[in-house]
Amino acid sequence: MDRTLFVLPLRAGKTEAARAFLRELEGERKAAYATSEARLGLTKEVWAVQALPAGDCFVVYFEGADIAGAFRQFAASQDAFDQWFKAQVRDAAGADLNTPPSGPMSEILSVYEAPATGAPPPTAPAGGPG
Repeated sequence: MDRTLFVLPLRAGKTEAARAFLRELEGERKAAYATSEARLGLTKEVWAVQALPAGDCFVVYFEGADIAGAFRQFAASQDAFDQWFKAQVRDAAGADLNTPPSGPMSEILSVYEAPATGAPPPTAPAGGPG
C-alpha cells in the first residue's frame, strides 16, 4: 500500500470556500467522488482544514496501490467531476492539479495501525519498552 500526505496553504479569505467544497464532497457529490477514487485506485483520501499561525491550509492524506500513478491520471483527467474538483482546489488554494507534483512526496516516518480484529497484539523486542 502506497500512502502520502501534503499541505496546501489556502488563499486569504478562502477558508469558508474550502469548507464548502469539502461539505459538498461529503454530500451531493459523494457518489461521483467514490467513482473517481475507484478509477484512480485510491482506497482512502482524507481532507482537512487546519488553522496555522501563517494561515489556514488543507491537510490531505492518500492511500492506494500507486499514488504517483493516481496523481498523473488525475492531472490528465477530463472527467466532469475531476474537473470540478480541480477547480475547487484551484479556487481555495491556488494549486493547479492539472500538473502532477514535480518534487518528492512527504517523507512519512512513522505509522501506527491497530492489528486486525482477532490478531494478537504486537510484542516488544527483548529489552525494549513494554
